[in-house]
Amino acid sequence: MDIHQFLELFVGRWRSQRSDHQFSQENGSDIRSVIDIIALSGDHLEVLAICQKYNVEAIASTQPMQLSWEEESLSSNKPKGKSLFVAVPDPLNANKGLILTDYAKGNYEFAEDESLSIQTITDQGLIEERVWYGNPNLRFRVATLVQTNFTSDRVVSSSKFYSEIRVAPPKP
Repeated sequence: MDIHQFLELFVGRWRSQRSDHQFSQENGSDIRSVIDIIALSGDHLEVLAICQKYNVEAIASTQPMQLSWEEESLSSNKPKGKSLFVAVPDPLNANKGLILTDYAKGNYEFAEDESLSIQTITDQGLIEERVWYGNPNLRFRVATLVQTNFTSDRVVSSSKFYSEIRVAPPKP
C-alpha cells in the first residue's frame, strides 16, 4: 500500500469513539461522533486556496479531502466542524511530505507497517498523531499534544485514542 491508497481508505462515513485524557486537568472523557470524509479534486476551489495559503502547488497534492464531524450528545448543543486535509508528497520520497489543514501545516511519514505519522506545530504545542487500519473498515488513531518548556524537554498535555468504524462506503 502507498500513501495514496492509504488516504483513499479515509473516504466515507465513520462512527468514532474517542477516549481523551487531559493530564494538566487530571480528567478524561469519552466522546462519540460521526465523521464524513469526501474526496475533493486537486482543482477544487478550497484545495487551491489552502495550497496557495501554504505556497504549495495544488498539482502536487494527492487525495485532498474534506472532513466534517458532529459529536453525538443528548444536548441540543452538539459540537461540530469541518476541515480540509491535503497531503503533498515529497517528490523524491512519497512516503514523506506535508499535510495541509485549515489551521496548520504539518509533516507526515508513511511507514513500512502501513501507518501514517503526522507532526503538526500549533499554538498549543506539537501534535503527534498516528493513524493505522485494523482492516479497511476499522481505523485507529492516537494523538498526543506535547508542550515544550524551559525546565524539561517534553510535557504531554493531552492524549487521545480513537477507534473508528466505517458505516457507509465512499459515494461514487
